[in-house]
Amino acid sequence: MAANYLFRPPYPAEVYDTLLELMRGYPRILLDAGCGTGKITLGLIDQIERADAVDPSDAMLRVARSLPGAASGKIRWLHAAIEDAPLDPPYGLIVAASSIHWMDLDRTLPRFANALADGAMLVVLDGDAPVDAPWEREETQFMVDFLAARDGRRPAWWKTVRERFAEPVLIHPGFERRGHRITAPVASSQSIADYLRCQHSRATWSEDHLGEEASVEFDTAMTGILSRHARDGMLTFEVQTRIEWGRVRGVPKSGDRAEEPNP
Repeated sequence: MAANYLFRPPYPAEVYDTLLELMRGYPRILLDAGCGTGKITLGLIDQIERADAVDPSDAMLRVARSLPGAASGKIRWLHAAIEDAPLDPPYGLIVAASSIHWMDLDRTLPRFANALADGAMLVVLDGDAPVDAPWEREETQFMVDFLAARDGRRPAWWKTVRERFAEPVLIHPGFERRGHRITAPVASSQSIADYLRCQHSRATWSEDHLGEEASVEFDTAMTGILSRHARDGMLTFEVQTRIEWGRVRGVPKSGDRAEEPNP
């Protein structure tokens, strides 16, 4: 599953521009909480002082450390749960990129409050998948039916990326949302094989979770759907990301800013 993370589309450049703007005026020190394979850390490290990149998965960190720039002395890769990781504050920004839902927020948010520099922000991200893809309706119907057949009930939690973008990523009494942005669409393309490996990087569709037989069934059916929309074996789609930022309660309120940064 960790190796399959490399097949997820990159975040739009607007994500990194916004993060740097939110860090302006604060220590250029990043805490990448639930860093996975390090997309956020590696995308920012040349423009910041240092980063602590924390993940509970040793497999994820092995992939991260193999990537260009990962050997930088400015990065401290930490194999630990964010609830217990040895932090080195103050941080001018904490980012949880598609990872906040894995955390014990009642333990983690107070840690973030203590670790952030006075007035600095927590940012949560959602979105590194196709938005409004031409095959989305067929894909969604297949996936919902697949899960219903596997689990004996239809998944009530299912939402498209567009539907997720319409809702806050983080709702918790310890988080005071100050703003959000949905990035402009960025064109991306993948082969069908790489698109399927991207799907297998997601917990619901991971090969470890599905098992070999169900994974083959999934790939066969998805290939049939995607082939109708591919040109010369390639799929073209757009990627967007929801960026959401705010204060962690307990952080002093000095240095407040306007809601929208202006990268």
